[in-house]
Amino acid sequence: MHTLVLRNVPDDIYRELKESAANHRRSMTQEAILSLQAGLECHDASRGRASPEETLDWLRREVWTLPVLDRRTDEEILGYNADGHFA
Repeated sequence: MHTLVLRNVPDDIYRELKESAANHRRSMTQEAILSLQAGLECHDASRGRASPEETLDWLRREVWTLPVLDRRTDEEILGYNADGHFA
């Protein structure tokens, strides 16, 4: 599995995704993945299968990114000290 970070998501899209996730009892991540999948399936169906380059171009144009909500480092979040020991 790969990780995708989204930044600068417009407020209305974020609210709609959050509301949809709550309505379907899914996490925001699950809802975003399903929304991307549905969008890509519609994209493929309307034009035939897109090339990887076309798909990447579409993703760059259409897929927004989530804001960074927590600027702490992984170590700060997990509780490790400067020596790498759990604090």
